[in-house]
Amino acid sequence: MPTVRVPQQERSRALVARVLQAAGELFAAEGYEQTTTNGIAAAAGVSVGSLYQFFGDKHAILDALQAEWGERLAGALRASLDAGHDRPAHEIVDDVLAVQSRLDREQPGLLAVLLTTHARSRQIMSTRDAVQQGLEQLLARRLPGMPRPQRRTAAAMLIHLSLGLYMVPRSIDPDRSASVPEVRRALVSYLQALDEPSTAAPNAQTAPPVPAA
Repeated sequence: MPTVRVPQQERSRALVARVLQAAGELFAAEGYEQTTTNGIAAAAGVSVGSLYQFFGDKHAILDALQAEWGERLAGALRASLDAGHDRPAHEIVDDVLAVQSRLDREQPGLLAVLLTTHARSRQIMSTRDAVQQGLEQLLARRLPGMPRPQRRTAAAMLIHLSLGLYMVPRSIDPDRSASVPEVRRALVSYLQALDEPSTAAPNAQTAPPVPAA
């Protein structure tokens, strides 16, 4: 468990919620490495001692956020998968992007941090791991003949492409309105390419042109 002690009383649960909210905002605004437990406590309006009653350190707070958001994202991806794995590629991509957009609006910038930062506890499924698992399940149902190693790689590539949403600086695309169509285009194209089995022989080379007579 990421917390040192599970809160039992309503007052304690409210304190933990404030700490997680403040930590998420600071992770998004300042970056995970730059954020301190003192800063989190101050932003949450609690003493550092109270924070340490429930979280051993900053890493435990990250693990708690990873566990919460990973579960939410995995649930949303399962709902998308249940809606039909054999739908057109653009419908699946639109669902995934809509889920990311909805969660990102709740605490702007936090999802990007969680997708690019691994949980420190092996018992915690990180947000990125949850997405990886969900995409592998989708590909397994959509393309049952795809070998597992290729499926894992393809899911990782889909995640890599989707992270393009967060790689463009806000100074260039403040509201991501320009990034979303480009990322969507890349994801749809890649998923469509996976759907189309290659007819070329492995390692086949293009034959040289036949000289004119």
